[in-house]
Amino acid sequence: MNILKHRAWAMAAALICAAVAAAQPAVVRPAADASNLSEFVLRAIEAPYLSDAERAELRVWHGVWTDADLEIPTLRAKAALMAGVFDDAAFDHPDALPEDRAEAMLRRGDHELALESLAGRQSARARMLRAQTLAGLGRFEDADVAVDPVVTGLIRNQTRSADDLVAGVRSLSLRAELRGQPSRDYQAMMQLLARARDELDRGFWPAPLAEAELLYDKDNPGEALEAISSTLALNLASADAWRLRGLLMVGAFNFDASGKISDVLDDIAQRVTGSPTERSPFGAEIQARAWIRQKDPDMAEEAIAASLDRYPRMRSLLAVRCAIEAIRYDFAEVERLLEEFDQLSPGSPLALFEVGAALAEARQYEEAAEYLNRAVERQPRWPQPLIELGLLELQSGRDQEAAKALRVVATLDPFNKRAANSLELIEELLTYETVESEHFIVRFKPGIDRVMAEDMLVPLEEIHEIVSTGIDFEPTRKTVIELMPDHAWFAVRITGMPAIHTIAACTGPVIAMEVPKIGPRHTGEYDWVRVVRHEYVHTVTLERTKNRIPHWFTEAAAVYLEDSPRDYNTCLLLTNALRNGTLFDMRKINIAFVRPEKPTDRSQAYAQGHWMYEFMIERYGAPAPLELMDLYAEGVREDEAMQRVLGVPTREFFEKFTDWAHEQASSWGMLPEPSIASLLLEELQKTPEGRTAISAALSSFAADVGLVTSGVGGVPAMDLELPDPTPLMVNTWLTQHPEHPDLLERRAQFMIERAGGVITEELVKALEEYAAARPVDPAPHRILARHFLDEGQEDARSRAIGALEFLDAREQYQTAFAVALANLYAGKGLIDEARVKAERATRVAPFDPGHRELAAKLALVQKDYEEAERHLTALAALEPAQSIHERRLEALRQRMNRN
Repeated sequence: MNILKHRAWAMAAALICAAVAAAQPAVVRPAADASNLSEFVLRAIEAPYLSDAERAELRVWHGVWTDADLEIPTLRAKAALMAGVFDDAAFDHPDALPEDRAEAMLRRGDHELALESLAGRQSARARMLRAQTLAGLGRFEDADVAVDPVVTGLIRNQTRSADDLVAGVRSLSLRAELRGQPSRDYQAMMQLLARARDELDRGFWPAPLAEAELLYDKDNPGEALEAISSTLALNLASADAWRLRGLLMVGAFNFDASGKISDVLDDIAQRVTGSPTERSPFGAEIQARAWIRQKDPDMAEEAIAASLDRYPRMRSLLAVRCAIEAIRYDFAEVERLLEEFDQLSPGSPLALFEVGAALAEARQYEEAAEYLNRAVERQPRWPQPLIELGLLELQSGRDQEAAKALRVVATLDPFNKRAANSLELIEELLTYETVESEHFIVRFKPGIDRVMAEDMLVPLEEIHEIVSTGIDFEPTRKTVIELMPDHAWFAVRITGMPAIHTIAACTGPVIAMEVPKIGPRHTGEYDWVRVVRHEYVHTVTLERTKNRIPHWFTEAAAVYLEDSPRDYNTCLLLTNALRNGTLFDMRKINIAFVRPEKPTDRSQAYAQGHWMYEFMIERYGAPAPLELMDLYAEGVREDEAMQRVLGVPTREFFEKFTDWAHEQASSWGMLPEPSIASLLLEELQKTPEGRTAISAALSSFAADVGLVTSGVGGVPAMDLELPDPTPLMVNTWLTQHPEHPDLLERRAQFMIERAGGVITEELVKALEEYAAARPVDPAPHRILARHFLDEGQEDARSRAIGALEFLDAREQYQTAFAVALANLYAGKGLIDEARVKAERATRVAPFDPGHRELAAKLALVQKDYEEAERHLTALAALEPAQSIHERRLEALRQRMNRN
C-alpha cells in the first residue's frame, strides 16, 4: 500500500473505529514528543490494523519518526526533505523517490541536477517542481509551458488526491506569478485547499501549509498564523511551517520568539542527522533576518555563514547575503553579489527586492527606491516590490509616487491587506489641505482641524530654531506635518496596518500626528509642541546621519531636546532598573523600543537612552553626540564610532554610565542610605523578641539555601516581616539623618494623618523639606498647591505659583495647572506670564473653547489685537452656533482698522 493510500485509509479508520482502537492493546507512541500533535493524527498512527511499514510511513509523514524509521532510505529522504536537511546522503540512494531527490536539489540551489532527476516523471508534483526549477533558472517561458498540464488538469477537475490538488494549486500560483496575475484564482485556490484539507485528506498537512503561504503573500499574518498552527498540529517537523512562523515573528520584531523557532528548526534537523551540531539553513535565515532588522550586519553574516558554506547556491540565503551588505552600505559589494546571484538565476528580482526592502527599512529611501525599481523592471507585475515602493514613497512624503505604485498593486492584487490600507490612506491624504511656513508644510483634513493647523506655524518655526541649533543641522527640504483626524488613520499612516500605540511618529521628512482631541476615536489631548519637537529631532538627526543613526541614539537626542524635566514615574523606573541590575545593555536597548518584553520596557528604553545622552554630554562634552552622528553618516558601526569619539568601546561606555547613574539617582533622593529596612533591623536587635525573630529568619533562610550561617545580615531581612516604623522611630532617626528623603516623607505622612487633613505651617515646612530632599517627587507640590489655592488669601495664592509651575513643567496631557497659573498671574497683574500659560493651554487642548476665550481676553488686555483675532476666529469655528463670537470678531476688526 503506498503512503497516500494507506494514509487516507488510516484517517478514515480513525474517524469510524476510535472505540475499537481504544480497546486494543496500547501501541507505543513515537520516540519524538508528539504531545502537540492532533489527537486525530495520533489515533491514525496507532490504528491497530496498520503493518509496521505502514505505521513507520505515517510516523515519518507526521514528523514523529523514530531512529529505526530513518534506517529505511525512502523514509529518511522524506524526513530529511521535511526537516530541511537538503544534502542528506539518503537523496543519493536509488530507492529515494525522484521527486523527493529533485525537491531537495531545488531547495539547496542545484537546479540543473533537479531537472535531471525529474526527467521522465509525469506526476503533478514532478511537473510542478520542474516548472519551479525552470523559473529559478530564469527560464520563465519554459516554466509557464511546464506548469500548464497541471493547471489544465486542475481546471478540468481531473485531480482526485489531496497531493495532486495541492500540487495543482501551487502550479496555479506559480502561473499567476509568471504571468503577472497575482490575484487571479486566489479565492479559487483557497477553496481548493480547503477541499483538500476538509474532504480529501484531513491529515494532509501540505494543504494548510499552502494556505499559510498564500496568506503570508497577501500580508495577512493573523490568518497565516492560524494556518501554520493547523499545519503543525498535523506535522511537528515541517521546517517550512516553522520557517514561515519565524518570518512572521521577525516581521513583528519578536526576536525572542524567532530565536526559539530557529532553535526548533535546528532540533528538527538534528533528529534526522543525529548530530548535536546540525544547523538548519532555515533557522540560520531567520536569525540573519532578525539581525538585519536590528541593523547588525555582522551578527547577520555570522548567522548564515555556516549554512552558506554548506549550501552555496541556496537562493534564499544568497538573497539575504545581499541584504546584509546593503545595510553595511557597501554598495560595490552589493553589486558584486547581485551579479553572482544573476549568474545562478538570470532575470530573478528576488535579490534586488531583498536589498531594496532592507534599505527601505533602514530609511535609505533613495537607494531603496533604486533597487526596488530594478526589481520591478525585471518582473513588473510582482506586487511585493511595488508594495515596498509605495510604502517607501508614502513614508518619505512623495504621495503622488506612492499613489502611483499602490494603485498598480491594487489592480494587480486587491487581496493584499497592507497595500489596500495604504492606498486608502493615500487617496484620503490627496484630499487634504495645507498651510505653509518657511520650514514646514502642515497638511490637514478639511474642516475643524484647520483651527489647529493654522495655529501650528509659529510654534513650529520656534521648534526649528531650537532643534537645528541643538543638532547643528538644517534639513534640506520642508518637513511635512500631517494632522491625522483620528487614531485609526494615524496608525495606517505610519505602518500600513491599523495597529500602533502612540500619538505621533517621524518617518524622516514626514511627521504624522493624531489631532489632540477627546473622544472615542482619539487618544486624547496632549502637549503637541513637546511631541513635535521630539519628532522633529528625528527628522534632523536622520538626515544628518543619512538615516544611519542607532535607534536608541535618535530617541535619546529627541528626549534631550524636549528640554523638559523628568517626571517622577520616569525617575522611579530608572532607579528600580539601576537597583535591580535591569538597565538595558547597548544591544537590548534598541530591541526594547520595538519589541518590549515587559510593559515598562519601551518607557525604560526612552528614559535610559536620554539618561545616557546626558551622561555623554556631561562626561565627553556637547560636541560628542554630533561627532558620533557624523561617523554614523559614514556608515561606521556604533562600537567603532564610540571608540573614535569617546575613546571607549560600547561596553566600557555602558559601565561608566552605570557608575554615573548611581550618583545621579542619589542626587534625586532616590537611593537613600541607610535604608529604612536596615534601620528597623538595628531597632529590632535592641530587644530580645527582635533578636529572636531575626535569628529565626536567618535559620529559615539558611535552610532554604542549604547553608549554615550565624549572625545578622541584610539578605535574610527579605524574609523577615518587619514592622512599620513609628513616628517616634522616624523622628529619632531624623536626628541622625536630617536630610534622609524616605524619613522626611514618612514624617510628612504622619503629620498629615495626625492633622486630619488640615495643613499647618509646621506641615508646610515638613513638605518643603521633603521636596528639597527628593526634588523629583510631585506629591508635596500637589499638596502645597491645593492648600495655598484653597486658602484663598492673596499671599497664599502667590505661594501656590511655585508648586504649580513645578507640576505644569511635567504635565503633558492636562491643562489644569496652566489655566490656574494663567489666572493667578493675571490676578497679580503679570499679564505676560498669564498669556504664556493661557497659550500653553490652547496648545495642549486646541479645540477647547474655554481656553481660547481666556487667551483672547488676555491678548485684549495688552491690546494685542492680532492674537485676540486669532483666538476669536478659532472660537467662531469651534462654536459656530454662538453668534456672539462673530459679533466680537467684527467689533475687533473695526477697532483694528481704526488703529
